Amino acid sequence: MRYFFASLLALALGAHVFAGDPSAMGRVLFQNLCAQCHGAKGEGNLLVKSPSIAGLPEWYLQAQIENFLAGRRGFHPQDPDGQIMRTISQVLNPGQTKQVIEYVSHLPRQMPEATIKADVTAGRELYAARCMECHRFNGEGELAFGAAPLVGLQDWYLASQLKKYQTGMRGVLKEDVNGQKMAVSASFIEDEATLKSVVAYLRTFSKELRKNEAEFGK
Repeated sequence: MRYFFASLLALALGAHVFAGDPSAMGRVLFQNLCAQCHGAKGEGNLLVKSPSIAGLPEWYLQAQIENFLAGRRGFHPQDPDGQIMRTISQVLNPGQTKQVIEYVSHLPRQMPEATIKADVTAGRELYAARCMECHRFNGEGELAFGAAPLVGLQDWYLASQLKKYQTGMRGVLKEDVNGQKMAVSASFIEDEATLKSVVAYLRTFSKELRKNEAEFGK
C-alpha cells in the first residue's frame, strides 16, 4: 500500500515535469504504475500473474482498459489479479491512459520462453476450427472482431485466461459481446491435455515471428 501511494505521488510530480511531452509522460506513468507488475520492458511477470503487454496494438489495450473500467473484467471475487488491474485502471484519467497505451504499443514485443510442453496436434486442429477465423492464421488478432493478438503472450497466461472463460470469470456479462464469444470457443476445450495443446500451439506463433525477425534483421 505504501508503494501504491508513493507511485501516485510520482505520477503527480511527473505530470508537472513532463506536461509538455506526452511521450515522456507515457514513459513516466508506465514506469511508476505498470512496470512493477508488467516489467520494465512490458515483458510480464509470472510471480504476479501479469502478462506481457509490450507491442500490443493501441486498439486492444484501450479495449481492455475499458473492459476493466466497465467491470467486464476483474469483477469476479475469485479473480484477484483481474481485480488488481481493475483498480489500477481507475487511477489514470483518460488523457494519461492514452499516453500509457501509446508508450506500451511502441515497446518491442517480447517473446517469452515456453513453460508448458505438449503435443500441438490437437491444439492446431482446434485453433483452425474454432479460433482462426477471428484471431487469424498467424495469431495476430483482428480489430474488426475485437480478437486479441496472441503473439508474444506467455503460455501460462493464455492457459489462465482460457480457464477464466471456462469457469465464468470472464465472458459472462451480457454487455461483454466479445467475451461471450470467447467463452463459447473455450467451452470446446474439453480437458487439461487439450488446453495445454492449444497454448503450446499458440506459442508457435511467437517462435515463427522471432524466426522471421531474425531473418529480416529486425
